[in-house]
Amino acid sequence: MGLWRVGISVVRLMGIRASAFHLSRGQRAAMILDQLSRRKWYQGLHPRLVRALEYLATTDLTSLSEGKHTIEGEQLFAIVQDYQPKPVEMGAFESHRRYWDVQYVVRGAERMGWAPVESLRVVQPHDDERDIAFFDGVGPLFTVGSGWFAIFAPHDGHMPSLALENPPIGDLGMVRKVVVKVECLDT
Repeated sequence: MGLWRVGISVVRLMGIRASAFHLSRGQRAAMILDQLSRRKWYQGLHPRLVRALEYLATTDLTSLSEGKHTIEGEQLFAIVQDYQPKPVEMGAFESHRRYWDVQYVVRGAERMGWAPVESLRVVQPHDDERDIAFFDGVGPLFTVGSGWFAIFAPHDGHMPSLALENPPIGDLGMVRKVVVKVECLDT
């Protein structure tokens, strides 16, 4: 199993060899995947990331309306989404320059993909206004269920909102996710 040091924590990419990501020694891998109930393990992260996790843990996320919810102005805000995950063939890797993503699944389950941006091919250059670039490439897919979060840094290519291999039919396949956008720590 590949282990990659992430600040004070370690991310375990279950059952997938590190060589599959084309990472060489010294490259950073900051993606974190864990249960929100273990958020206290991440108290050593930047205070804004800690506040994002606390917001997710202390807010009634089931009663929030879809759309943007301000937490601390443009430095920290949440986007509530209800959707049917898309087939993996329709997915694309993305990354952001201005914000980290803290993606939390409130209800349902989806698959997500991850790969370092350096290993991906740009298909749509970064749009400064929307803070997003799109990429083509390969990386592992993993399931994120209710109560789990993933943190993606700007150098993490991620492919969110993918359907499970055998998705439930109709409303049972719907996902409620809250993405907390955390302004980059060096801005």
